[in-house]
Amino acid sequence: MAKEEKEIVMELLPLIRVYKDGTVDRLLSSPNVPASLEDPETGVSSKDIVIADNPLVSARVFLPRNHNNPSHKLPIFVYFHGGAFCVESAFSFFVHRYLNILVSQANVIAISVDFRLLPHHPLPAAYEDGWTTLQWIASHATNNATNPEPWLLQYADFNKLYVGGETSGANIAHNLLLRAGEESLPGDLKIFGAVLSSPFFWGSKPMGSEPVEGHEQSLAMKVWSLACPDAPGGIDNPWINPCVAGAPSLATLACSKILITITGKDEFKDRNILYHDTIKESGWKGEVELFDAGDEEHAFQLFKPETDRAKAMIKHLASFLR
Repeated sequence: MAKEEKEIVMELLPLIRVYKDGTVDRLLSSPNVPASLEDPETGVSSKDIVIADNPLVSARVFLPRNHNNPSHKLPIFVYFHGGAFCVESAFSFFVHRYLNILVSQANVIAISVDFRLLPHHPLPAAYEDGWTTLQWIASHATNNATNPEPWLLQYADFNKLYVGGETSGANIAHNLLLRAGEESLPGDLKIFGAVLSSPFFWGSKPMGSEPVEGHEQSLAMKVWSLACPDAPGGIDNPWINPCVAGAPSLATLACSKILITITGKDEFKDRNILYHDTIKESGWKGEVELFDAGDEEHAFQLFKPETDRAKAMIKHLASFLR
């Protein structure tokens, strides 16, 4: 008897396919890989933890080989993976390999957050999971942690807390910086810096090199419609278009320094340059840097870390995080 085909109710190609029974094929996700007591290439240790139970927020924590210096505590880097809010995970191969490399070079503790994904968890679910993670980290600084993580208690410098990620993950980090400008973390912990790599920003009006033809049908538009179908203003909601008229002032971004990275073949490049310029013009008191990683697709440093441009980009990120 032929196997019965499951009924497809929604596709967002090339990213996901959703079936009537609620299952989801995440078509562009790389396979999940286990954590490692000691990565053979970098010496980095990793383990999987639970940050919160309801809703479930889990993460993979990375600790560099050179962690045991009592006089030198390590910065914390909270990382949000890319994937259009719907593919990849904190445990996927590309993310795991990339963070092993970055952690070994920057000598930081990384926390790769497994936030809730589309289509079953529209925004602001991922933003909320990010904020829950920051609250959990802050509770360690006040010795009041639920599910305390020994690596943080023993080795972390809570004065050097960074957030960041790729594309949609960088969008999460940006929105957390704005929230931190309005709402204090436990013990009034401050975010020190942010690494925003090709952040996913978009808008209703094409700009720069964005094609005018097909803008309404762009993948970015379709992703946002799925991510936040009820967003006031649609694609011009400040969550996705932080430079739109009426958006919160970027002067309120709650950190001291920001590194924005762009690549030549990335569709978000012009938005990212505008974001950098808008921060500079806003009266924001921190230091903001724009780094052009070359004529590559976004997130290329995850997919091709062995290339010269990827090595140069990772080296630049590592020096920023120290």
